[in-house]
Amino acid sequence: MNLTIILILSTTLMGMPINGSIPLLYFESSLLILCALSLGLLISNITDSQQAAMLISLMGMLLPTMMFTGFMFPLENMPMPLQIIANAIPSKWYYITVKSIMIKGLGISAIWKETLILAGMTLFLLAVSIKKFKIRLA
Repeated sequence: MNLTIILILSTTLMGMPINGSIPLLYFESSLLILCALSLGLLISNITDSQQAAMLISLMGMLLPTMMFTGFMFPLENMPMPLQIIANAIPSKWYYITVKSIMIKGLGISAIWKETLILAGMTLFLLAVSIKKFKIRLA
């Protein structure tokens, strides 16, 4: 729902054209949402309180997402260790796919690597969070 509203606002108010496939954009967005949910499951499994989970989510994902996607700061200008860290951020791969779909009008044949990386991250995070899951009755 949010993606639909964002796309409508970006095309009508800002005049941003969508040159690529809208279903592909929805698929990539769904993949990022699943990855974020998997990460949220993992964080909730390894923390004991809601406050700790919120703090880890904020400091561990929001700030790196803003810094390491290439949206605010070009990744090519960062030192190599930071570029390597950026590869572990799912939003970096999503940002590349969204640019490729919306601006360049490319299809799945051009972004299959990024899609596989995002799907791999999703499966890995989901598998780890299922493995770490503990039933607590207290």
